[in-house]
Amino acid sequence: MSLLSVENLQIRFRTGDGLVHAVNDVSFDMAEGQKLALVGESGSGKSQIALAIMGLLAKNAEVAGKVRFDGRDLLSLPASQLNALRAAQIALIFQDPMSSLNPYMTIERQLGEVVELHEGASRAEARKRALEVMEAVRIPDARNRLRAYPHEFSGGMRQRIVIAMALICRPRLILADEPTTALDVT
Repeated sequence: MSLLSVENLQIRFRTGDGLVHAVNDVSFDMAEGQKLALVGESGSGKSQIALAIMGLLAKNAEVAGKVRFDGRDLLSLPASQLNALRAAQIALIFQDPMSSLNPYMTIERQLGEVVELHEGASRAEARKRALEVMEAVRIPDARNRLRAYPHEFSGGMRQRIVIAMALICRPRLILADEPTTALDVT
């Protein structure tokens, strides 16, 4: 069985100018441990496919087809069940770290909150895991940077924090929407 199976996915948006077809009849399967890259020009629907899998499309979206994760149809799941899968089983690395991070929360709090919410970890355990993933994505002086805010990081380091956020719960599936766009050359 596939870990992720997308069948005849279609995504349309209702706009003031009519219906806009963003994704037309996309199908693919992924086994556990497999890597898959969707390649296409800007505006071809790659990000919309990731958002559909996560159940994060805009309210004016219409979706048809099937998206199955571990045999469960994600498109038909109630919001509460989909929320339980996010981060814990399926994570998304967003393209723009500035809009993905809360400017009013420390990095420790943002990373820790994910572990506390999805795994019931204590604050101390969440802090430990936050430090581990920050070190894994090579944030210099990670222990002291835990208490920093997003604006105190470079664009590349913010992108690494977003990657760390996707990794922190050890999900089975990670979707990456241009995850290296903001990374530093090194």
